[in-house]
Amino acid sequence: MAISAPALKKAIAYYRHSAEDKQENSVPIQREHALKFATKNHVEIIHEEADEGKSGLSADRPGFQRLFNEWILNPNAPDFDYVFVYDVSRWGRFQDQNEPAYYEFQCKEQGKKVIYISRGFPKEEEQLIATLQTSIERYMAAEYSRQLSEKVFYGCVKVSEQGYSAGGLPAYGMSRLLLDANKQPIKKLKKGEWKSISNERVTFTPSDDDTTEAVREMFRLLVEHWESPQSIADILNEKGIPTAQGKEWKSSGVQRVLTNEVYTGTRIYNKTWGRLKQKHRQNPRKEWVIQRDAFPHVVTTELFKDAQEHLYWLMPYKWKKGVHAIRRAGLNLQGEVATLLLKQGMTIDETDITIRKLPVVLGVCFYLNSVAHWCFVVKEYMKNYDYVLGVSLAMDKSESVDRFFWIPINSFDTTNFIIFSEGDACCAEFTIAREVVEEKILSLMKKS
Repeated sequence: MAISAPALKKAIAYYRHSAEDKQENSVPIQREHALKFATKNHVEIIHEEADEGKSGLSADRPGFQRLFNEWILNPNAPDFDYVFVYDVSRWGRFQDQNEPAYYEFQCKEQGKKVIYISRGFPKEEEQLIATLQTSIERYMAAEYSRQLSEKVFYGCVKVSEQGYSAGGLPAYGMSRLLLDANKQPIKKLKKGEWKSISNERVTFTPSDDDTTEAVREMFRLLVEHWESPQSIADILNEKGIPTAQGKEWKSSGVQRVLTNEVYTGTRIYNKTWGRLKQKHRQNPRKEWVIQRDAFPHVVTTELFKDAQEHLYWLMPYKWKKGVHAIRRAGLNLQGEVATLLLKQGMTIDETDITIRKLPVVLGVCFYLNSVAHWCFVVKEYMKNYDYVLGVSLAMDKSESVDRFFWIPINSFDTTNFIIFSEGDACCAEFTIAREVVEEKILSLMKKS
């Protein structure tokens, strides 16, 4: 009686090749490796899935999803034993090390073993070493993407510092301008057109058409006529001026135009962070790459600053934001003062009473005609002191507290407030360095 040969083990093969991968990681080469490995180990590959030009940073890949939904997790799929993948990096370059392990564990639960063919079948007595090796290779795969992302980011920073575009679409009323190797203009790029050689550069420039004039009109309506963003949107719609998408204007769209510094000829990069498929977040202004006078402006810097001042008073949420900033800064300042007084040997109760009496006032810096102004108000009990400490808050800076003033109490009028500007002689007299603030607070404490 003839003895039948043992049934071949069966496998599904998965291949992935992304845009940044080298040619030796191409899908055809991965397939060739997989077929040789299967033949050598007497395994039949019954199905293949592949992702061409797909990043391994997430599992959101068509072939990877089909692999799980139609085969691994599908109870009606044909039987198979293994999932063949060329190496750990082809499975994915996940930034969270638990994610690739999670998908591999799903395979294990369904009785399917993931085999990395570049390493071969692990020996039973070397399972622990194999697991450790896989963990290390997962980290290396993720680190490769992190390093690549850093290189791309710093390249974009360098380009942006020179005033050129590092990618992205132009703002409404602006166009992308192609420059040659000598940084001389070649032509304005249309939608879908990109530079063709590496030593060319792309910058922005006013479109000099109806859209550019619409931007100027928005700023004029705001600054000269105090029209609100909603009123400006209504005016544009009545004139039949569409958005870049050919739709009607809304208040939010007008606000985006009126608050975009690009119209002053300023190139800004790194306002947000969202690399490596991670959640986007807003970066603080101190991390922005800002290059002024990078290209011709649509509106002057002075007009832009005036527009921000008008928006501040027209939009309730903006000045409410200032009120909240004052409250937050007040609490932070109280904490710093309390720490200082406790170091002087005061008890917690004494510190609390002293802080309540100290003549410290906060105010938001605002602009009129592009000149910084401050307004401070004192309470009646503060008139018992010779000086008050004025703390200036700037809403458009990374650190909200930006200046300190040592103001003589007799500078306040009978209504208990004072307004002065950057150009006033008293501003220089009132201004004190941050380093002497502690000394001034201690001098106030002695009189409390």
